[in-house]
Amino acid sequence: MRSLLVSSLALAALSLSAAAQTHICSESFDYPTGSSLHGQAGGSGWVNSWWSDFSGASGIDIVGPGMDGIGMMGHVAVENEGGYRKPDTSIVPELDEGGLMGKDGGILWLSYMAIRPSGVQDQFGGISLYEQFVGEKLFVGSPWMSGAWGIGVPGVGDFPIAGTTCNAQTHIVARIDFLPGDERVRLYLDPGVPFPTSGEQLDMTVPDFRFNEIGVRSGGTTAVGGTYIGGFQFDAINLHGGEVAGGIGTTFCEGVGGACPCGNDNDGSLGAAGCANGSSAGGCAVRGTGSTSVGADDLVLEAEGMVPSQPGLFFQGQNAINGGAGNSFGDGLRCAGGGVIRLQVLFAASDGTAATSIGIATRGGCVAGDVKRYQLWSRDPSGSPCGAQFNLSNGLEINWTA
Repeated sequence: MRSLLVSSLALAALSLSAAAQTHICSESFDYPTGSSLHGQAGGSGWVNSWWSDFSGASGIDIVGPGMDGIGMMGHVAVENEGGYRKPDTSIVPELDEGGLMGKDGGILWLSYMAIRPSGVQDQFGGISLYEQFVGEKLFVGSPWMSGAWGIGVPGVGDFPIAGTTCNAQTHIVARIDFLPGDERVRLYLDPGVPFPTSGEQLDMTVPDFRFNEIGVRSGGTTAVGGTYIGGFQFDAINLHGGEVAGGIGTTFCEGVGGACPCGNDNDGSLGAAGCANGSSAGGCAVRGTGSTSVGADDLVLEAEGMVPSQPGLFFQGQNAINGGAGNSFGDGLRCAGGGVIRLQVLFAASDGTAATSIGIATRGGCVAGDVKRYQLWSRDPSGSPCGAQFNLSNGLEINWTA
């Protein structure tokens, strides 16, 4: 099979594609200029009005014009305060767990626009995810005294992104994958698409959490004396989600539990994945997006954790080898076999991702009722843990429907 992999090196690289997302809630601050945010109930997807009062003074005032061309924007008016509101957690069942958002397997996208205006000296500003009356779980914005954009993790630390500045208007997008154990958070600044799949400027794990309230907050000014002139400004708050982290199909044959050929089990950072390779301790993970309909033929096989700029072969097999446990092969595990069909060879992008662009059902000769197994075989010419210079992803089982 190695000759099949290296024979199609002329194919162009493709990046991971994003599946459709369900809108949860949004706020464009479409209220009268100069009014308090407290008690306002605009936007959509919320279960309550904004709570923004602090000792009789508005925590956030409405100023204009807005940053997104819709309505006004919110301007923090009381130091170390802001506004608080609860999203409707029932809108996306894949994320809801007893009224808290963050069910394992779900994916959440948080996006908003923000800036620390000229003259403002606040030392932090952003959106906090809270479990109401319990505490802050994650902060996305400008962490304490950084002057940059990044993430704050209560009890762990602050993680600013070098070379960024909160003094510039920025579209901030955070993707949170709620996984068994720790969660994965990726942060994008001014991405060109609503749901980016590459180019993250921060990618890290954070302790397991659930939340049911957001806080729009700013404060920590270093100004001495005088009147507080206000803090950060916010606009275009949106939450989307519902895509299951595992995607379409059932993953199997993971590189964990001592299964890998030379002790190169993955570290779990990508969830279900193959054995660790020379670039990714998390191994290479293959997921499916789209649908299992042979009529629609819109299934996309997506991979991450490949060795950047190296080729990989997506292939289809009839069987799950060794009862689904796989057999040692190169630096990884051969999971799919029997009547193997080559689907597509692709080069990984610079971030180690790739996605098929063909009709999988058509190329694989699939009909409704078929059960097929899929896997990615990829090159690892330098840093190969076991020295074989190639590795494989986890397996993915698809039950095809009409």
